[in-house]
Amino acid sequence: MQSYARMAALVLAGAALTVTVSGAVAQTSAPEATRFYPFLGYWKGNGQYGAPGKEPALLALSLSCRKAVAGWAVRCDFVGRSDTMTFVEADQMGVDRDTGIGHWNAINNQGEAHDHISEWPDANTMIAHYDWEQNGKQMRENVIFRFTHEKNMDFRSVVTENGQEVGAFFGKLSR
Repeated sequence: MQSYARMAALVLAGAALTVTVSGAVAQTSAPEATRFYPFLGYWKGNGQYGAPGKEPALLALSLSCRKAVAGWAVRCDFVGRSDTMTFVEADQMGVDRDTGIGHWNAINNQGEAHDHISEWPDANTMIAHYDWEQNGKQMRENVIFRFTHEKNMDFRSVVTENGQEVGAFFGKLSR
């Protein structure tokens, strides 16, 4: 019984040391996730979703974003509604400390989970992409967010199948 207690004490001590070391890193360096901070707040607006040659669906949009993971991530909830559909997505954005690569993880109510790779070519623009294979075809989503003012943003997402556009989603939001 004493050996279990000793092992438990060692595990707890190791966990405490890990938390202490991790806490020291978090306190001494600014989180790279600050590049995602322009998303913070509550946004609303309008957008369109559709495929080439088809009438687009008009959507009322809302986006609510907050800091998460002690400032090392931004977590957002997105909703797009039309007369015939509701699109819901949960997002978490952050930067891998070791590689410096930005990630935007998105899970939606259509059963999709995407790990977009993101870049910020300037302080007001985020570009991201996600590549996957579907039914033997190469798919790619390219997204761009532009913060045109501290209270305005626009976005455009284009999905391609083997290089040909098969869908687009775009809109404008303000806070």
